[in-house]
Amino acid sequence: MIDDHIGCATSGLVADARSLIDRARLDAQINEITYDEKIQIKTLVKRICDFKQTYTQYGGVRPFGTALLIAGVDETGPRLFSTDPSGALMEYKASSEGAGRSGAMAYFEEHYKEGMMSEDSIVLGVKALHKGTEGKLNPDAIEIGIVKKDVPFHILSQEETKKY
Repeated sequence: MIDDHIGCATSGLVADARSLIDRARLDAQINEITYDEKIQIKTLVKRICDFKQTYTQYGGVRPFGTALLIAGVDETGPRLFSTDPSGALMEYKASSEGAGRSGAMAYFEEHYKEGMMSEDSIVLGVKALHKGTEGKLNPDAIEIGIVKKDVPFHILSQEETKKY
């Protein structure tokens, strides 16, 4: 959880991801204190990417070795962004990061439909993970995060996750 309306999944170096998420949490809090409103998802993602990009410009520092999937809901609706270590960002309706990305993305491209219900979206995500891992999906290694309008971001329990 970055904020109660934003969640994040990571791929790559865990320590780098934690550092970026801590920074994102701080940016979200500063925005709320300064402007008395929740930060827009795209604004937060741009700030993270700008920070990541500065680490690609100078000698003596290394780029952050992590890709982030950042999902949230703001007044513009649900948003999903993918960031890479260079600081580039892309917005998607469904996306994946990590080792099985190409298989999962192929599955999303074939099966994603606009306006899917929450339950159907979760099943789609789990099936995409199954495709991305070439059928070697470990149910104990899956976490499902839910972000909806007027409902705080939360991660389903292990029991709830295993149902899917």
